Amino acid sequence: MNYWDNKEKLFKYIDGVRQYFPLAQEQLDTIARILNKFDPPVRNFLDLGCGDGFLGHFLYRLYPDAHGVFLDFSNEMINKAKRKDAGHSSEFIVGDFGQPQWFKSINTVKKFDLVVSGFSIHHIENDKKKILYEHIYDLLNPDGVFLNLEHVSSSTHVVEEMFNDMFLDGMSEYQKSIGDIKTREEVESIYYDPDHKKMNILESVEAQCNWLRDIGFSNVDCYLKIFELALFGGTK
Repeated sequence: MNYWDNKEKLFKYIDGVRQYFPLAQEQLDTIARILNKFDPPVRNFLDLGCGDGFLGHFLYRLYPDAHGVFLDFSNEMINKAKRKDAGHSSEFIVGDFGQPQWFKSINTVKKFDLVVSGFSIHHIENDKKKILYEHIYDLLNPDGVFLNLEHVSSSTHVVEEMFNDMFLDGMSEYQKSIGDIKTREEVESIYYDPDHKKMNILESVEAQCNWLRDIGFSNVDCYLKIFELALFGGTK
């Protein structure tokens, strides 16, 4: 059983962590602003490493008539995403984008107007990240958009400490808000869970944007960043 199929850790992640992500609302607002400017004709989209479907179902608020494809390698995450799918004929796929030929599991849509990913791609090795970005480029229609909301590496150890402090503060405030008071030590033990931390294979946003440019993406930029959280991407 992989980490994300461990239900205890899974539900801590879904029901807690997204509530205290720094700039969570600003991230979604920025995605909406970017899409409004690029104005792709979003008939279909792919939520890659969808988790509980938080990004894809946000996109439905912007494009209610679009067809969404949700892909994740965890059955439990896919089941969570399905339960949110009221009123849409979405496609849900259990698949691992870290494996070669992962895209062959997509059955009904061969090209997408929009591909998004949220805090998922950093779990695969850097050489696989580069290959995945190439696959995403190939999957996009002309003028299609790719946006990656991602955990990236810090430039220095001091900046990493700033990020950790900010995240721990957010976790502590969230625990208080739900009436589950924990000491700082208890919060830190959750945050520094070695089973989770070892899964993070972080790369700088600068390096990843350069990979996108080399592949052929246009309008590549880091659109929003606070320490180790970044929204970046580009257009085809």
